[in-house]
Amino acid sequence: MREISKQGSEQRRIIFTGVMFLFFGILIYGFFGLQVANTEFYTQKSLANSVRKVTTLPVRGLIKDSKDRILVDNNASFYVAVIPKVISDSTTKKLATLLNLSLEGVQRTLKKQYGFRPIKIAHDVKYPAIIFLEENRLQFPGVLTSLEPKRFYRENIYSPHIFGSLGEVSPTEAKKNSIYEQGDIVGKTALEKKYDLDLRGSKGVDYNRVDASGRELGILNIDRNVKPQHGNDLHLYLDYSMQQFAESLMVGHRGSLVALDTRNGGVLALVSKPDYDPRALAGRIDPDVWNKLLSDDSHPLYSRSIQSVYPPGSTYKIVAAIAALEENIVTPEWEVFCPGYFKLGRRTIKCWNAAGHGTVDMYGAIKGSCNVYFYQLGLKIGIDIWSKYSQLFAFGRPTGIDLPNESKGLVPTKAYFNKRFGENGWTRGNLANLAIGQGELLVTPLQLAQFAMIIANKGVYYKPHLLNYMTNYSSNSKTYFPTNAQYVTGLSDANYDVVREAMRQVVAGGTGWGGKVPGIEMAGKTGSAQNPHGDSHAWFMTFAPFSLPEVAMAVIVENGGGGGAVAAPIARKFLEKYFFNRLIPRYVPKKEEPMADTLITPIDILNISPIEIFDTPPSEIDEN
Repeated sequence: MREISKQGSEQRRIIFTGVMFLFFGILIYGFFGLQVANTEFYTQKSLANSVRKVTTLPVRGLIKDSKDRILVDNNASFYVAVIPKVISDSTTKKLATLLNLSLEGVQRTLKKQYGFRPIKIAHDVKYPAIIFLEENRLQFPGVLTSLEPKRFYRENIYSPHIFGSLGEVSPTEAKKNSIYEQGDIVGKTALEKKYDLDLRGSKGVDYNRVDASGRELGILNIDRNVKPQHGNDLHLYLDYSMQQFAESLMVGHRGSLVALDTRNGGVLALVSKPDYDPRALAGRIDPDVWNKLLSDDSHPLYSRSIQSVYPPGSTYKIVAAIAALEENIVTPEWEVFCPGYFKLGRRTIKCWNAAGHGTVDMYGAIKGSCNVYFYQLGLKIGIDIWSKYSQLFAFGRPTGIDLPNESKGLVPTKAYFNKRFGENGWTRGNLANLAIGQGELLVTPLQLAQFAMIIANKGVYYKPHLLNYMTNYSSNSKTYFPTNAQYVTGLSDANYDVVREAMRQVVAGGTGWGGKVPGIEMAGKTGSAQNPHGDSHAWFMTFAPFSLPEVAMAVIVENGGGGGAVAAPIARKFLEKYFFNRLIPRYVPKKEEPMADTLITPIDILNISPIEIFDTPPSEIDEN
């Protein structure tokens, strides 16, 4: 019996010892996991209760012109943020009253966020409110104030459709890109939006010690802090003095002016009028100002250069001419008699010149912008060939300019007409209309300027771009906008030469004589696009110099009437300044002179009127 009892006691001891070893093994494993394997994880958990991670914002990149003049800068602006887990309901109410915020809106924001991460609730806060919060910090636990960059525009800097605006990131934008956080200020339009990820830089982080009530006690460890990285600077291709001058030419008009460098696609000027003062949308937006902009029937928020679409009028006759030549439908010598009208079935279609142009070939028809000639040419071409060449010249699709929300326009096809009017619901009259740039055809001013570049370069063109290069602030390295040539293939130089010569005659003594720059041989085409809501839109497209083109332009004045009388002189004045500026030494301002003074160059030649330049304007020039 004693032997059995001794064996049982030994077994119990072994079991007890095994259990103890197992217990201590589990305990040691747990300590190892806490103190060794998962040190960083639990350290961060611990720090979350005693350390506050504060995001420090970078300086947003600057926007400069080709002369390195700062156009869009930054000023400091105050913002208020709250810590959802610390702030109380009573403090939230007091804060909403102080900052004139919607209490319901703030509460909705706080419900979506739970924790110690600061959430911005107000931007561009006035200085007195910031002083009050700082002086009464103990009465506002969980409330933080800090600085963030706010856009600042130098004197005489406008161009909102180029620079764009900033605003708080939307939930949709935040979902699309994980780099955005609630409360971030991001680009909303134009260049600010297109290059937002480059301009914004990268955030830094400061780690501060806090007590149980959330009050900051100082820096935890300065070596742990991460400095923010300055955003990249944008250097535009344009000289802003030319942009300013172009804008002055369009004051009082509704419309657009677009000028491109034919050698690389760089934007020399891009104007949309009416516009607005970008300062109105640079900080906290006044609701009355915003509602006024939205309700304005001139649509100043809309960029007419890239978003508005219009029938191109007689400027589009060049497409019909090239299509007919390339397909061997006619030769340049093919003639049509214009009595001032054209009968199509029972319908009589008038030419703009009621007296008629008489007998004209292709050169004369383009020079005098004869509608009758192109009505008949359009019927010969047909919808399939016409739409084929329209698409070859990049109409009906965006140019790809480095601006968001560009319209693609519309090039009607047989399928389009069949869908809209039915299989037999459209007539030859639709074709006649398209040949003179009317009807369902729609283009943007930028597309027409690009077309002028294609004609100037005989099929070679470049993607239009505002950016020349981008500078990395840290490394000072430059990244240039790619300017790879694109080609309209399959067209002969001989046919380009025909339309180019005809366009030269348009400016030398045809409908575009008002666009002629003294001493510069150039080419162009006028247009008057019918508008059911008022007077015709005035168009003029041009390129210069003729032999070695540098500039391609398109100008539209809504409800302006004749392109030759209204749009062409605007283009002429712009080109006069462009070419005249190259003849004078560059002006270097003294250090004490303000930057704004260097942006406008007075030029007497710009005040010369078309009548002073031309002693005897051609008698037939009354049209578009």
